Amino acid sequence: MKRLLALCLAIGLALTPPAMAQDWKNSWSPGQARDSVREGKTVPLSQIFQSLKRQYGGYQLGADLFDRGGNPQYRIDWMAGNGRKMRFIVDARSGRILDRQGG
Repeated sequence: MKRLLALCLAIGLALTPPAMAQDWKNSWSPGQARDSVREGKTVPLSQIFQSLKRQYGGYQLGADLFDRGGNPQYRIDWMAGNGRKMRFIVDARSGRILDRQGG
Protein backbone atom coordinates (compact mmCIF):
# COMPACT_ATOMS: atom_id res chain seq x y z
CA MET A 1 0.00 0.00 0.00
CA LYS A 2 2.80 2.40 0.86
CA ARG A 3 4.50 1.63 -2.46
CA LEU A 4 1.32 2.42 -4.36
CA LEU A 5 0.90 5.69 -2.50
CA ALA A 6 4.55 6.63 -3.15
CA LEU A 7 4.15 5.78 -6.84
CA CYS A 8 1.01 7.92 -7.16
CA LEU A 9 2.74 10.81 -5.41
CA ALA A 10 5.79 10.53 -7.69
CA ILE A 11 3.63 10.47 -10.81
CA GLY A 12 1.66 13.48 -9.60
CA LEU A 13 4.81 15.45 -8.92
CA ALA A 14 6.28 14.50 -12.28
CA LEU A 15 3.20 15.68 -14.14
CA THR A 16 2.61 18.92 -12.23
CA PRO A 17 5.50 21.11 -13.50
CA PRO A 18 4.54 20.93 -17.21
CA ALA A 19 0.96 21.89 -16.39
CA MET A 20 2.14 24.79 -14.26
CA ALA A 21 4.63 25.89 -16.90
CA GLN A 22 1.83 26.00 -19.47
CA ASP A 23 -0.12 28.48 -17.31
CA TRP A 24 2.95 30.66 -16.76
CA LYS A 25 3.73 30.62 -20.46
CA ASN A 26 0.29 32.01 -21.28
CA SER A 27 -0.03 34.46 -18.38
CA TRP A 28 0.15 38.20 -18.88
CA SER A 29 2.46 40.39 -16.85
CA PRO A 30 0.87 43.11 -14.71
CA GLY A 31 2.17 45.70 -17.18
CA GLN A 32 0.58 43.92 -20.14
CA ALA A 33 -2.72 43.70 -18.25
CA ARG A 34 -2.66 47.43 -17.38
CA ASP A 35 -1.84 48.38 -20.97
CA SER A 36 -4.66 46.22 -22.28
CA VAL A 37 -7.19 47.86 -19.95
CA ARG A 38 -5.88 51.35 -20.77
CA GLU A 39 -6.20 50.62 -24.52
CA GLY A 40 -9.78 49.39 -24.01
CA LYS A 41 -8.99 45.82 -25.07
CA THR A 42 -9.98 44.24 -21.76
CA VAL A 43 -12.43 45.01 -18.97
CA PRO A 44 -10.86 46.24 -15.71
CA LEU A 45 -10.79 43.64 -12.94
CA SER A 46 -12.41 46.13 -10.57
CA GLN A 47 -15.53 46.12 -12.76
CA ILE A 48 -15.66 42.32 -12.75
CA PHE A 49 -15.10 42.21 -8.97
CA GLN A 50 -18.04 44.59 -8.45
CA SER A 51 -20.27 42.34 -10.54
CA LEU A 52 -19.18 39.19 -8.66
CA LYS A 53 -19.73 40.92 -5.32
CA ARG A 54 -23.28 41.90 -6.35
CA GLN A 55 -24.08 38.36 -7.49
CA TYR A 56 -22.26 36.22 -4.90
CA GLY A 57 -21.17 38.50 -2.05
CA GLY A 58 -17.75 37.91 -0.60
CA TYR A 59 -14.38 38.97 -1.92
CA GLN A 60 -11.56 38.21 -4.35
CA LEU A 61 -8.80 35.79 -3.32
CA GLY A 62 -6.66 35.99 -6.45
CA ALA A 63 -6.81 36.80 -10.14
CA ASP A 64 -4.68 36.17 -13.20
CA LEU A 65 -4.98 37.11 -16.86
CA PHE A 66 -4.19 34.40 -19.41
CA ASP A 67 -4.22 34.09 -23.16
CA ARG A 68 -6.32 31.12 -24.27
CA GLY A 69 -5.84 30.73 -28.00
CA GLY A 70 -5.87 34.47 -28.67
CA ASN A 71 -8.72 35.08 -26.22
CA PRO A 72 -7.73 36.85 -23.00
CA GLN A 73 -9.40 35.33 -19.95
CA TYR A 74 -9.32 36.14 -16.26
CA ARG A 75 -9.08 33.28 -13.78
CA ILE A 76 -10.52 34.58 -10.53
CA ASP A 77 -10.55 32.79 -7.18
CA TRP A 78 -13.41 34.12 -5.06
CA MET A 79 -14.65 33.62 -1.51
CA ALA A 80 -18.44 33.81 -1.72
CA GLY A 81 -20.62 35.36 0.95
CA ASN A 82 -21.69 31.86 2.04
CA GLY A 83 -18.06 31.01 2.89
CA ARG A 84 -17.44 28.75 -0.10
CA LYS A 85 -14.50 29.12 -2.44
CA MET A 86 -15.32 29.59 -6.13
CA ARG A 87 -13.27 29.88 -9.31
CA PHE A 88 -14.47 31.87 -12.30
CA ILE A 89 -13.17 31.97 -15.84
CA VAL A 90 -14.19 35.33 -17.30
CA ASP A 91 -13.85 36.62 -20.85
CA ALA A 92 -11.52 39.59 -20.37
CA ARG A 93 -12.89 41.44 -23.40
CA SER A 94 -16.57 41.37 -22.43
CA GLY A 95 -16.54 40.57 -18.70
CA ARG A 96 -18.88 37.61 -19.31
CA ILE A 97 -18.49 34.59 -17.02
CA LEU A 98 -17.46 31.59 -19.13
CA ASP A 99 -17.16 28.99 -16.37
CA ARG A 100 -17.83 28.73 -12.64
CA GLN A 101 -16.59 26.06 -10.27
CA GLY A 102 -17.51 25.64 -6.62
CA GLY A 103 -20.00 27.61 -4.67
